[in-house]
Amino acid sequence: MSNYPQHNFADRDLRNRSFQGQILNGADFSGADIRGCNFSNAQLVGANFERVKTGLSRRQLISILLAIAIVFLGLGDVVGRVIFNAQGEVPSSRYWSFVILLCTVLMVAGLAAGITAICGKTSALGRVAIAVSSILSGAIVGFFYLGVLSNNNPIAALAGMLAGGSLMYFVNSQWHSQLAKIAIAAAAAITAYGATFVLSATASSFLSVEIIFPWGVVFTFLSLVYFWLAILSFFHVVLQVQQAVGTSFKRANLTDAIFTKAELRNTDIDR
Repeated sequence: MSNYPQHNFADRDLRNRSFQGQILNGADFSGADIRGCNFSNAQLVGANFERVKTGLSRRQLISILLAIAIVFLGLGDVVGRVIFNAQGEVPSSRYWSFVILLCTVLMVAGLAAGITAICGKTSALGRVAIAVSSILSGAIVGFFYLGVLSNNNPIAALAGMLAGGSLMYFVNSQWHSQLAKIAIAAAAAITAYGATFVLSATASSFLSVEIIFPWGVVFTFLSLVYFWLAILSFFHVVLQVQQAVGTSFKRANLTDAIFTKAELRNTDIDR
């Protein structure tokens, strides 16, 4: 290592520091706490990472959990209100078509959430499902808030649906941070749960009327399927958190770098 400039970070607390793009060839990080550090695009030829501790820092973990909580509380409240308001509508109501539209959106979003959990985000089908789920989640939020702000004006609500869906399309396609991806996964889980509730409520009402009892059986089966998809979606959120990158070496040059006895957790290094 004597051929390199000496950068001594041994045994230091370096949590959440950014070394992005820096030239640190031969640097000594032995025994350091590098949780939450960003080494993206850094030159780390011959660097010493013996006994380092990598992974999510407390700050990163709090940010992730806070994002999940905001999505669960925010979107969960919206989905709950939409479902509650829909329960009082009947086929002769002027809003019945919107009830059908929202229920359909919820079910498609819930199905997409389940497909994402099953196929994963790396497969082509999984990526499409993530996009569909995020767009429809945004559409529901936009529909609800613009509808409320416009005193239940259907045109404004539909415009809000379009705006919310477009915004989430932009977020999903352009904002590639892991925090955004985890938040989108959390939103997908909420829609899957909402779809399960709608189907189970419909099944319950159909089962109580003899003439449409067979439809009640069909909707009961669908509600069980969506319940399974909802569980998979919530586990997918947990998995996303467990696999979140805390210490990033993305595109870093790690030629001859030393990682003896290092605690490599939640990093994107392939060793």
